[in-house]
Amino acid sequence: MQTKKLKIIIVCFPTLGGSGAVATSLGLELANRGHQVHFIAHDVLFNLQKDFNKNITFHLVENVEHPLFENASIFLLSLSNKISEVCRRYNIDIIHTHFAVPHAIAAIMARSIPGTDAKIINTFHGSDINLFANNLNIKEIVAQSIKQCDGLTSVADALAKQAKKDNIVEESQDIRIIYNWVKQEKYPANKAKELRDLFTHNNEKIITHVSNFREVKRIQDVLEIFRGINKVVDSKLLLIGDGPEQRIAHRLISKYNLMNKVHVLGLQTNVQRILSISDLFLLPSKSEAFSLAALEAMSSGVPVITTNVGGMPEMIKDGETGFLADVGDVKTMVSKGIDVLSNLVLHKKISENALNKATSDYNADIIVKQYEEYYHEVLAKN
Repeated sequence: MQTKKLKIIIVCFPTLGGSGAVATSLGLELANRGHQVHFIAHDVLFNLQKDFNKNITFHLVENVEHPLFENASIFLLSLSNKISEVCRRYNIDIIHTHFAVPHAIAAIMARSIPGTDAKIINTFHGSDINLFANNLNIKEIVAQSIKQCDGLTSVADALAKQAKKDNIVEESQDIRIIYNWVKQEKYPANKAKELRDLFTHNNEKIITHVSNFREVKRIQDVLEIFRGINKVVDSKLLLIGDGPEQRIAHRLISKYNLMNKVHVLGLQTNVQRILSISDLFLLPSKSEAFSLAALEAMSSGVPVITTNVGGMPEMIKDGETGFLADVGDVKTMVSKGIDVLSNLVLHKKISENALNKATSDYNADIIVKQYEEYYHEVLAKN
C-alpha cells in the first residue's frame, strides 16, 4: 500500500456539474487524504469547500489581452505558463488534466519548459472525444498531445473504446477505467417535505432533468416524454441547469400549455437537494459518457430513464437499476415512465437497486483509492 503523499495539480473547467464537478470533488478528497492539491482554472471553482484546507491551493489563469488576438486564442499559452510556474514553484509530482482540450495540450506544452518534469495524466470525460474526434482542424495536435501523456483514464469503458476507434488514442496505449462517483447526502424528512410542497399538491409526482441544455441533451425529448407521462400520471417537471437549448424548452412549455406544470430552476448549486424529492429522472441524451447527474439521482434512490448510449449501460441495467431506451424513442420512455410511477412495488424495487448500486460501486472510498493507486503506478514508470 502506497503511503507517500503527493503534490498534485488538477486542471479543470469551473463548471457546476460534469468534468468540473468530478475534478473538484477528486481534489477535495485527495486533500482530505493528506495530498497537496493545486487547482488551476480560469475562474472560481464553485464546488470548493468554504472552510480553509491547508492542502488546497487555487491558481487563477489570468486573461491576456492583445489587440491582434481574441482572448481565447492565447488562453492556451497563459494556461501552459501557469502550469509550468506552479510545477517549478511547488515541485509537483502529477499534473492531472480533466478534458483533453485544452488542458492536456497545455500540460504537454508546459513540460517543454526546463524544470517542469511532472508526470501528466489526462482523464477523458466524454465531450473531449465526441466533439473533437472528427475535427480535422485540431485532431492531430490533440492526438499527439495524448500520445505524450504518461497516463490516461476514462470515466467509462465505452468512451475509452471510442477514443481508440477515432484514433485520438493509439491502440497500444493503456486507458485505465475509473468511473465517476458520488457522495450520498441525506436530508431530514421535514425539510424534504417543505421543499416538495413548494412544487406539488394532491400527490403529484416530481420528474427531474439536469443538464447543460446543449443540443446533445435533446431537451425537446424531455418535454415530449413529460407531456406523455403527465397525460396519465399527474406530475410536475423540474428543469435544472442552463444553456443554449433552454429557449427551446420555454417555447415548448408555451406551445403545450405546460406553464403550470414545468418549473425552470436554472443553475442550482445543490442539485442533490432537489433530487432527494424527485420520483423520476429523465436523461434522453444523444450521447453520454458516464453521467454524474444520473449517478446522483441513483444515489438519492430516484429511478432513471436514459438512452442506451456510451457508458450508460455500464451504470444502469434495464429494468433492474433503471431504464434504457434508444435515442429518440420517446414512446418507450413514456411507457416506462408511466409504469414506474404507477406501480409502487416496481418503483420501490428500482429505487432500492439504484441506491445500492450507486453507494456500493461508485463511492469515494473505492474510486479515489483507484486514482491514488494509478498516480503511484504512473510515477513508478521510467
